[in-house]
Amino acid sequence: MLFLLALASHAADLMVDVRSRLGQPAVLRGEFEQSKQVAGFKKALLSKGDFLVARDRGVIWRTREPFASVLKLTPHEIVATQGSEIAFRLSANTEPSVRVINGLMFSMLNGDIAALAEQFKIAGTAEAKSWSLTLVPKQAAFAKILTRIELSGDVYVRRIAMDEANGDRTVIQFHKQTPEPAKLSADEVAQFD
Repeated sequence: MLFLLALASHAADLMVDVRSRLGQPAVLRGEFEQSKQVAGFKKALLSKGDFLVARDRGVIWRTREPFASVLKLTPHEIVATQGSEIAFRLSANTEPSVRVINGLMFSMLNGDIAALAEQFKIAGTAEAKSWSLTLVPKQAAFAKILTRIELSGDVYVRRIAMDEANGDRTVIQFHKQTPEPAKLSADEVAQFD
């Protein structure tokens, strides 16, 4: 029993430590490189692009290579576009999973450890200048989709690795993250509308 209490205390201390290190800007911009290894295929699918996280609006995930596309995640919907065409639109009103997916993505990109702790068991380490966390779903329904998520970083989340239940693995590396400018431009505001 004392061992379990010690583990719980360590996990709580770790979350507080990581949370205190993370910058919590209202706006965060950066670039990403994503590698998705599909089970049964030798070569990973690679993509690159940039992203915008606006705390009160959502996430704009703009893939530049190999194909230009934009994924917009807001509390109310997920919209994917290619060029000027909408590839798909999922509303949280008709697809309750949209809120879960968007909440998870926003929490991971924004380093919202408290929100992640509601859905995952969290373990990890914190060094002087970096930290890493392993998240395992608490709920069986979530575990049917994701078996594990690894987050690592410093003042920002720098890497996310997701192991899916079907054997696929996605690794996202973030670069050039900046909270400046601190406010959205008119063009960026329009992207969320």
